[in-house]
Amino acid sequence: MYQKKKELETILIMLTDLFCLSVSFVMSFRIRFGRWLWQNGEGQWILLFLLLVYLAVGLITDAYHHFFRRGMLEELRKMLELEAIAFLVVLSTLYMLHRSEELSRLVFGYFLLINTVLMYAARQLLKQLMVKVYRNSKYSSRLLVIANPQRAAEIVRNIARYNEWYRQVVGVALTEDAGQTELEGIPVVAYRDSLLDFVIHNDIDEVFIADEKLWGSALLESWVCEFGQMGIIVNVNISEFDIDYAGKKILNRVGKYAVVTFARNIFSNRQLFLKRTLDIVGSLVGMVILGVAVLFVAPAIKLDSPGPVFFGQTRIGKNGRKFTFYKFRSMYVDAEARKKELLDQNEVKGLMFKMEDDPRITRVGRFLRRTSIDELPQFWNILKGDMSLVGTRPPTEDEFEHYEVQHKGRLSMTPGLTGLWQISGRSDIRDFDDVVKLDMEYIDGWNIWKDIKILLLTVKAVLTRKGSR
Repeated sequence: MYQKKKELETILIMLTDLFCLSVSFVMSFRIRFGRWLWQNGEGQWILLFLLLVYLAVGLITDAYHHFFRRGMLEELRKMLELEAIAFLVVLSTLYMLHRSEELSRLVFGYFLLINTVLMYAARQLLKQLMVKVYRNSKYSSRLLVIANPQRAAEIVRNIARYNEWYRQVVGVALTEDAGQTELEGIPVVAYRDSLLDFVIHNDIDEVFIADEKLWGSALLESWVCEFGQMGIIVNVNISEFDIDYAGKKILNRVGKYAVVTFARNIFSNRQLFLKRTLDIVGSLVGMVILGVAVLFVAPAIKLDSPGPVFFGQTRIGKNGRKFTFYKFRSMYVDAEARKKELLDQNEVKGLMFKMEDDPRITRVGRFLRRTSIDELPQFWNILKGDMSLVGTRPPTEDEFEHYEVQHKGRLSMTPGLTGLWQISGRSDIRDFDDVVKLDMEYIDGWNIWKDIKILLLTVKAVLTRKGSR
C-alpha cells in the first residue's frame, strides 16, 4: 500500500500558516482598536482576502518545496519572501479596487511584526514535531536500504540529509558480505541470502534498492515481485521502470534519488483520512458500549474463574509491528501454556489455531465468544491506531514466525476488528490459505464503501451468530 506524502506535507504547512495569519491579524486588530475582529464585522473581509492571497502566492511560487530540508536561516528568508510578495499583492489589489482607505497602517504594521515571529516559530515547531516525533513513531514508514557495500554508507548519509519526516531508515541489507555490522549508525541487518527472511519477519514498510550490478537481473525482478506480494513498497533506481510487475508503479524519490516505486495498491491521503475518521467515530461509539458491557461482563468473568477481566496478548500489526491486543478473558489463565498440548487437534489447516470444543474456554467465555462480546475491548486498539474497524485479523507471534512470502501481504494494511473472513463464516473456514485469499481480496480492492458494507454485514453476522463458535 502506497500513499503520496508530498501533498500531505503541503497541506500541513498551509494549515500552520493559515492559523498563524489568522491569529496575528486578530491580535493586531485587538491591539489597534481594543476590540475583537468579529464584534462588528469590520476587517473580516480583509482577513479572508489576506488568507487567500497567501495561499495563492505560496502555491504559485512553490514556497513549500523542500520545507523539511531548509535550515533556520533559509526558512526565515523563504518566509520573508512569501510575506513580502503577498503583502504587495494585497496592497496593490486594494488600491486598484479603491478600498485602500479601509486599511489601518498600524494594524498591518502590528500584523507583519506578530506574524513574522509567530509563523517562524510555528514552522520550526512543525519541523521538530514531524521529524523528531512522527518519524520515530509507529506511524512512520520504516525503510530498509538494499545496496552494495561500496554505496550503502553514502546512500544512508544522503537520505538522512534530506530529512524526510515520514521515513525512518531502520536497517541496511548488503548485496555482498563485507563484514560490516553498522553503517552511519544504521545496523546491517541482512545480506543477499537472508534478505527475504528478514523482511518477512520484521516490521518493514518499504525498501530502497540501489545496486547497479543487479539492474536487469532475474534476482532483482524476483525481489520486486516477492516484496510486492508481501505488500511492501519497493523503490528501485529509475532505469528499472520496465520490470514486468502486476501491481502499480509510479515515479518517485527517496531522498535525492529518483526511483520507480512499485506498490500493490496506491491510496490517496483523502481515502486514508476517511478510513481513519470512520475508525475514530466507530471506536468512540464502541468505547461507550464497552463501558456499559464491563458493568455486567466483569463480575461474570470473575465469578466463573480466577484471573483478570481483560486478556492482553502481543499480536502482529501492519507490516510486522507488534502491539498489545485486548479482549475480555474467555479462557482459563493457563490457556497459552496448554495450547501446545492441543495443537494436534487443530481444526484449521495452516498457520492458525481453531478448535470447536476447546477445553481452555470457560463457561462465561463460551457465551462471550458466541455473541462476540469478547471482542469489545479492541475498540481501544482501534482508537489508539493499532487496529482499524475493518481489516485483516492480526496473527499471534507464533503464527507470524512461520509466515512465508505469500502470507506477509495480509499485513500490508492495519489489522481490523472485522473483515471479509468474519462475514464469510469465520469458524466455518478451515484452511488458512482461504483466509489469506479473502484478506488479499479485501486489500487489493479496498475503498471506504467496502468498509461500510463489511461493517453492516458484520452486525448481521453477529446477530445471527453466523460462523461464531
